[in-house]
Amino acid sequence: MMTAEKMMIRTHSRTRLPKWATSLAMLACTFAWAAAASAQSEIPAGTRFMVELRDRLEAKHIKPGKKFDVRTVEALEATNGRMIPAGTKIHGRVSYVEHNRMILRLEQIEAPGGRVPIVATVVDVPGEKGVNKKAGEEGEIQAKGHRGRNAAIGAAVLGGVGAAVGAKEGGGAGAAIGAGAGGATGAAIGAASGGADLDLREGTRIEFQLDRPLVFRSR
Repeated sequence: MMTAEKMMIRTHSRTRLPKWATSLAMLACTFAWAAAASAQSEIPAGTRFMVELRDRLEAKHIKPGKKFDVRTVEALEATNGRMIPAGTKIHGRVSYVEHNRMILRLEQIEAPGGRVPIVATVVDVPGEKGVNKKAGEEGEIQAKGHRGRNAAIGAAVLGGVGAAVGAKEGGGAGAAIGAGAGGATGAAIGAASGGADLDLREGTRIEFQLDRPLVFRSR
């Protein structure tokens, strides 16, 4: 009679895979890994896309580092035909802010295969009253107005007045001091009177352009 131990050994030996089957399984795993890697999709740098702001960004009430969210208005198509659907959420941050200007940076997008980095710059703010339509070279969004021009005019006018008063009271040195004080005051007054603070309300549409390829994993 065959003992239970011998039967177990015999059964195990029957189920042991030959070497060629093991190699075949490893090769199949390699092909599966390659297929998974090739499932990555890429949207080229330079692609423009429209988003809708989901938070209010009011320049006078926020600081650099303020987080915000936007949603894509239209689908983004990769070179292999895969899509990031409209309505996809993107997380961003305010990198620079002043009374009448700010720079927005996108950081991560909730792509179909998971959250991935995104690097893009603002190029346009269409149809928004009180905001310059075209962004600056670094993606700067600016309120319409003449703060810079009015500041320069104010500095020149009050600087001249200050120089005249200083010269009367203290000669050349007094003229220089008076010009400096008057110019600074004039610049502040001119800037304060020259345009509204930048206010991007929820629902504002902003056009971005990819600075680097957007790579995401297709489902």
